[in-house]
Amino acid sequence: MISLDISAQGIESIIAELEPTEKQVNTALSRTLNKMAKWIQTRTVKGLSAELQVMQKVLRRRMRKTTIQKTNTGWTINLWYGLNEISLIHLNARETKRGVTAGKHKRDSAFIAKGQVFKRQGKGRLPLEKQTLEIKEKADSYLDGQAFSNGYQEQFFKVLEHELKWQMR
Repeated sequence: MISLDISAQGIESIIAELEPTEKQVNTALSRTLNKMAKWIQTRTVKGLSAELQVMQKVLRRRMRKTTIQKTNTGWTINLWYGLNEISLIHLNARETKRGVTAGKHKRDSAFIAKGQVFKRQGKGRLPLEKQTLEIKEKADSYLDGQAFSNGYQEQFFKVLEHELKWQMR
């Protein structure tokens, strides 16, 4: 679980400066958290794409913002990342003389059949093994490193101030 903390002093200073009502604060905070969840998603997709050498559109389909909840310790945003194996056919796999190339990932002696990438396990026709790209370990290490947390607090305060001004107009 990744935790990003925002200082309450920064939020209180923005509220004291603009003097909104309680309802305006709650609405602005909720909208800010939704926008920040989207901000985190875009940053993590960019970073994971570079780390895994996979197209962003493949990773974007595997992400979901599930809930935003208010707890007794603050607010939580739950993001779900699908880190199962990626079938090579989804990475624009192409047959070459030596095998199959899918982006920067190469598989010698592989071939494309029936909309999938396969490789023979022995010298005979069968058995075949479907070729996939394992991403879980690299993705977990990237997400645990919190490479996307840079600038989160500044962006949060900027969006919160904008949302409060919008609510108070």
